[in-house]
Amino acid sequence: MQKDSISQKVIDKVKPDTPLKPKIDEAQKRLQLQVTKLDSITKKLKEKDEFIFKKVVDAVRVQNTPYSHAYATELHEIRKMTNMVVNAKLAMEQIQLRLNTISELGDVVVTLSPCMSIIKGLGAGLSGLMPEANSSMQDLSNILGDIMAGASVNSNNTFSLDATNADTSEILEEAHAVLEGQVRQTIPDLPSTLPSTTRTQQST
Repeated sequence: MQKDSISQKVIDKVKPDTPLKPKIDEAQKRLQLQVTKLDSITKKLKEKDEFIFKKVVDAVRVQNTPYSHAYATELHEIRKMTNMVVNAKLAMEQIQLRLNTISELGDVVVTLSPCMSIIKGLGAGLSGLMPEANSSMQDLSNILGDIMAGASVNSNNTFSLDATNADTSEILEEAHAVLEGQVRQTIPDLPSTLPSTTRTQQST
């Protein structure tokens, strides 16, 4: 079949001492492990979001300014963490898709080059929530680097990394726009106004 022949051509281009498929499988396993962890963290953050949001509403209802502002500030930080985790998960899933396309497209460098900078940035961003994130992302970066180094890229194949990165950025922007719309639908907004000062009638 044509698909098999394309995959075979990719395998034939790989150096004997660095087989491509086992490394791709290992990268996929590590990515899926991180995605699963991020799913669990996202669930916990959303539960905490709902709990704190109710506290904000209750504090606003009784016009308790110190508590309403304190809870609102905490909720703001929780939502920042939630957005970071969701975006990290989206980035990892994008890399998973790129790894899947290697067997279809065959051009390892073009497919994985934009992923390297993404991986390097994820570890630092997630280290506060996942202490092992830096080490895990470094291991994954090393595996992807081995995949790229192990593939014998035909010197006649030319490509523009600038164009590839531009296309990648455009796709990510579109995905983020969709994601933000989903977040707005699932997470309620904070009350439009928070009391800036305590009501005088409370002190009387």
